[in-house]
Amino acid sequence: MKCYYLIVVLTLSIAVGAGAATYTDSAEYSAGTGSNQATIAIDFDENNYYVFTYNWDGTATGWDALDAIDQVGALGISYTDYGDPLGILISDFDYPGGVKYDYGAEYAGWAYYIGTDNQNWSLSGSGVSSRNLSNGDWDSWVWTNYDASWAPVRGPGEAPIPEPATLALLGVGGLLLRRRKQ
Repeated sequence: MKCYYLIVVLTLSIAVGAGAATYTDSAEYSAGTGSNQATIAIDFDENNYYVFTYNWDGTATGWDALDAIDQVGALGISYTDYGDPLGILISDFDYPGGVKYDYGAEYAGWAYYIGTDNQNWSLSGSGVSSRNLSNGDWDSWVWTNYDASWAPVRGPGEAPIPEPATLALLGVGGLLLRRRKQ
């Protein structure tokens, strides 16, 4: 019976969260000036993310936003500019208080998600310097591990998912604790 209640509570929690805003904290700071605004989230893990806004007139890319945010505040960006046509590769972010979840995995890194609101996200099909921003756009950089096909395991605002070996160890530990109590 206890298991039934747990399943109901988990199902209700997931249903209540569906359609809700991914990032709810206010912006750390804003960069740029203009009538258009995009929001950028640097998501170190589920409860350790930072939101920034970028304002501009005319045209702007995701890189324009990151570069402006980097120039006026404490966000640090490690990148390599490969020039045209490859563009800019982001390798790391640094921000006071930002701690990346330790997946214990060889394949962890930043995944780039884009959206037109703070609820619906898709993995970017292009690099940050090829992303043309529109007023109201949202970009999220998510620290995640990757599966065998190089697909990111975690999306914006989601809880970190440990590598399979860690999950196996947790399962074995739980079985041992259960056996010990009996």
